[in-house]
Amino acid sequence: MELLETADGSLTLRHEVLGELYHSDRGAVGEAEHVYIRAGLDRALKERTAVSVFEVGFGTGLNGWLTCLRAQETRVKIDYRAVDLYPVGMATVRQLNYTSDPVFTTLHDLPWDGLPHTVSEYFTLTKYEADLLSFDFVSLKGCFDVVYFDAFAPDVQPELWSEEVMRRMYAILGPGGALTTYSAKGTVKRALRTAGFEVFRLPGALGKRHMLRAVKSL
Repeated sequence: MELLETADGSLTLRHEVLGELYHSDRGAVGEAEHVYIRAGLDRALKERTAVSVFEVGFGTGLNGWLTCLRAQETRVKIDYRAVDLYPVGMATVRQLNYTSDPVFTTLHDLPWDGLPHTVSEYFTLTKYEADLLSFDFVSLKGCFDVVYFDAFAPDVQPELWSEEVMRRMYAILGPGGALTTYSAKGTVKRALRTAGFEVFRLPGALGKRHMLRAVKSL
């Protein structure tokens, strides 16, 4: 994995096969906080006493770690689950400069066994090493309040942004749940709307024009 510094000083990775960056080159931490924490998680925290999150693309663990921090800050219990076909190796994780917090390393150390692991009083992590397209979502129907859709860009992996996948995301969300993503591409909006979501275009992160929040009706 190639490490690169983004505009806010935080590092990101370039995938060795796909050639795609894991985060915006405008700022890895800034993008994660804007798109997934403030536009996704914080909305759910205002409405619920416990929150369940599903992440598409665990990647560097940045979204997971920021969510864990928010759980500690708010003292709201968060059940966090993530699927990723290409887990980042520990040698690479140790080079990332997001934090010296040992919890960040712990999130990566936990096994990809599809079982819940207690990280703190307020945060539980389950990791699935699997292909999103063949992952069995049946048992997860209606289980989540928030989906962080952080797959590689639609131009790189269009199959992950299809109407079929968005229907699965709709199914795993409970009423009023929301999916957030950095991409505001027209094909993504159409796939979300066709899947049943009400789609909202929000200001993007770090000068990017737009991002999306897609909400499941109550």
